Amino acid sequence: MKKIIYVFSILTISVALTSCFSGSADDARSSLEELTEELAKPSVEYDVVEIEGLYSMKVPDFMTVTTQLQEDASLQYNNPFKEKYVTVLDEENDEIMDFMTDYGVYDESKSKLENYVDTRLSYLTESGISVINQTDLKSEMINGRKAFSTMIDATVPDIAEDITYYFTYVEGKEHYYMISAWTLLSRKDSFTEEVKEMTSSFKEL
Repeated sequence: MKKIIYVFSILTISVALTSCFSGSADDARSSLEELTEELAKPSVEYDVVEIEGLYSMKVPDFMTVTTQLQEDASLQYNNPFKEKYVTVLDEENDEIMDFMTDYGVYDESKSKLENYVDTRLSYLTESGISVINQTDLKSEMINGRKAFSTMIDATVPDIAEDITYYFTYVEGKEHYYMISAWTLLSRKDSFTEEVKEMTSSFKEL
């Protein structure tokens, strides 16, 4: 598997240091503090995981494969000690369209992907989760495929700490994909960039 290692190059550090000393003393001090904090962050290595010739996605190498997170998910990785989890669910377009039409939940004024997102998000609220905060749906392109993403902070029954969920929905050629990642709300800041790296790497094969 291909591993990607994130490190600062000598050129990047040199440019940053030059910038620090070209301004005022306060600006230099602030820039140096920011650089020190950035350099102190541990680098993260990613493995590229390919699933059944259908799609590939980067996953942090501190996560290991599991089958305990989501029954129908084709990709499931976690690190229980870090409380970080990710799954990918793939569903055939025709089956999803038939389901939404049969149950009268398809909205003709919205795109197929938007209908899929609405249906999936409705399952979340019906599960008993209480949403604390939810970001607006973000429309984006991920390696040539239309996608929407959102982040939700929520209280979950029987779990002492609040949870942050990251959902990304991708429209493929013949499948819809739901990338779900989650962690404790208290660990949200340390996971957000890792989730972005994972979701932005998603590629239908």
